[in-house]
Amino acid sequence: MRNPLADYQKNQIAGMSQKDLIVLLYNGALKFLDQAKEEIDKRDTDKFADRIERVHRIVQHLYTTLDFEAGGEIAEKLGALYTFVIGQLYILNSTRNIAIIADLKDILGNLKEGWENLGKGIPGETDVSNNSNQDIETDNTDNAVSTQVQYGVQTSS
Repeated sequence: MRNPLADYQKNQIAGMSQKDLIVLLYNGALKFLDQAKEEIDKRDTDKFADRIERVHRIVQHLYTTLDFEAGGEIAEKLGALYTFVIGQLYILNSTRNIAIIADLKDILGNLKEGWENLGKGIPGETDVSNNSNQDIETDNTDNAVSTQVQYGVQTSS
């Protein structure tokens, strides 16, 4: 049986700009970090691990879509940040240190803000702030985005 809500969400995502999709991924990662902190407080290790895995998949996707050749120094710096975040996620998963969550939220929040502001003031660029409150509901994050952005991100296969 078809799920009308899932179809609607899929169509909404398909119609988004590449920049909006990247911001959507950052929103999802930030949401899952908040949920991971809640699961630490509840002492639910299974749900905590699931939330951290979701963040990991989002950041891994962002990393694998970087085009180091076309993106140059920007792609290299983003790659280094994504590598750092992934390393911190492994540490977080084993230590449950809430301070790491705050640090990761700062990093990802700053990157999200940068993408939201990218192209502002450039004719033809859209403002993504209207979509910044959208959420990633399910674990279809890997399929939600195949992006090609001239700012260092290529289409994933």
